[in-house]
Amino acid sequence: MISRTRFHRGARACLGFLVAVLSTGCQYLPGNPTASATPASAPVGALSASPTPSPSPTATPFDPNTLQPMSPLAQNRRVPVIMYHDIVAEKGRDSVWFDCSRKEFEEQIAFLEQEGATFLSLDQLHRHLTQGEEIPPNSVVLTFDDNYQGFYDNAYPLLKEKGIPSAVFVHTNFVGDKKGAHPKMDWETLRELDASGLVTIGSHTLSHPEDMAKLPIEEQEREMTESRAILESQLGHPVPYFAYPNGTGDKETFAAAERVGYTMAFTIVNGPAEESPGILRVCRYIHTRLEKAWKDSQEATRNAPADIVRKELLSASIVLQVEEFDGIKLGIVRGGRPSTWRSPQGRFSVGEFLRRAAASGKLSETPVGGMNGTFFADAALRGTDNTMIGPCLTREDAVFYPETDPTRLPKLRNRPLVLIGPTAMVILPFNPDTMNDEPTLRSVLPDLTDVFLAGAWIVHNGEPRTKEEMQAYSARDFNDPRRRACFGVTDSGDVMLVGSLEVITTEQLARAAAAAGIKEAVLMDSGFSTSIVYDGKIIVTGHTARHLPSRAVPHAIVVEGATEPPTDAATVEHLSKADDAVGSVSAMEAQANAPRPGSGRRRR
Repeated sequence: MISRTRFHRGARACLGFLVAVLSTGCQYLPGNPTASATPASAPVGALSASPTPSPSPTATPFDPNTLQPMSPLAQNRRVPVIMYHDIVAEKGRDSVWFDCSRKEFEEQIAFLEQEGATFLSLDQLHRHLTQGEEIPPNSVVLTFDDNYQGFYDNAYPLLKEKGIPSAVFVHTNFVGDKKGAHPKMDWETLRELDASGLVTIGSHTLSHPEDMAKLPIEEQEREMTESRAILESQLGHPVPYFAYPNGTGDKETFAAAERVGYTMAFTIVNGPAEESPGILRVCRYIHTRLEKAWKDSQEATRNAPADIVRKELLSASIVLQVEEFDGIKLGIVRGGRPSTWRSPQGRFSVGEFLRRAAASGKLSETPVGGMNGTFFADAALRGTDNTMIGPCLTREDAVFYPETDPTRLPKLRNRPLVLIGPTAMVILPFNPDTMNDEPTLRSVLPDLTDVFLAGAWIVHNGEPRTKEEMQAYSARDFNDPRRRACFGVTDSGDVMLVGSLEVITTEQLARAAAAAGIKEAVLMDSGFSTSIVYDGKIIVTGHTARHLPSRAVPHAIVVEGATEPPTDAATVEHLSKADDAVGSVSAMEAQANAPRPGSGRRRR
């Protein structure tokens, strides 16, 4: 709620404060590398000739009174939560800017209905966010702060008529206060609403402090605890939901909300609910921004995209294909079982990674094909650092590395996170606040062995994604022309390692990969890094000069399995002319001795 007292003391100051709060980004506390729950030796058994199918995630039984974290399985939707205050018959001299007239409210409900919205209760939202429970597309949640009588008189009749659920957050010191132009509902009215099954009653503290973070922590806890106890006594059941007054609070406030027993709480930071920093910091939009809230959620749904794709992987023979698709010549390694590898220090060529994988004893079959991996922090051509961008878990060392750079982490929101297990692969949008740890990701794919964050989701449901869709959550240079590479899977479950044999944009790569039969594809590091290797030969190199191999990289994808020799003339000819993937000197040494590129814009 926005305090009326505060408004009348200075409307301009209030508006400035609110704008600042609404534009606040989400914060992150970095983690540390952790040993994987899967020991380094586990993949040997997991990748047997007939691997056990990867288990599906098992949801914890839902109890609204038990705190559970946000689940990655909620990433298939983007739900706006709307915050109202008083709904007045008409705006007049006693109104403030955050009042909503009955006519305005009716128009907003009509707008949402015309857009095909489905209205959710708080329990439905809670189950979705913590369990990944399926909800309809275009879902929305309506909340009302401060227990105004105007809700009952001017909003509830319409909501009741249409069967629309909503929530009211109550500051208990003011229940039944009928003074002034904005009276509050009494306990009899609140019990009637609670019994209707359409309205959820939540806590909003005792006295509605202007800034919770400025109170001693003991006082914050008292405001939250006693208001909840009063509500539970009056309503006769638990009250697990809470809204921070004015959306204020800090990490101590949020920790206190957990200690006193709330299981879902709301701020006024803008953003879809699934992109919130946590279940006790769920984002909301004030009603004056309803159309922006709707647009933000629709765009995030389209651009992320808001989806969770799980593909069961085939163990098909590994096939090389060099062919033109949509006017672009591609080198493709199709089939086999994938795993990722990260250099313990320094960097390697893809050919060297294949040799390391073969000698590791961690694979049950021969690694035949490989490609450069995902993006890394040090883009210098002769760099040696192996720090990856985004969380990373590889077969190389079975150690989970979270993203630890607090300035980089927020920029990674909604980039595609790839999870790989012995027989399944999952792709879903990354929430940097809630998906940067191994246990959370194992809730999606319990037997995962590999994790990496890709640069962009470029093919979805077999359709190439547009530049406008991809650029929303990608690096600025994601579409620059260069030799490009992507990793993906067909509809039948064959993995595909794809590289372009010419300089193209990512948008062109997406169209060509889709034409080649890929169902889902993500962008890998490209330019000088681009490298596709098959049977010890370089099929695609990131340099346009033949004498320069692709640069050494800290991360690679390897596929193991039986091979099926190519038979088409173009592929056979290309393979016959291909250079060896491993030379007489290491890739790093070869790169150090190679001529430096000319002046001009440096390509990654």
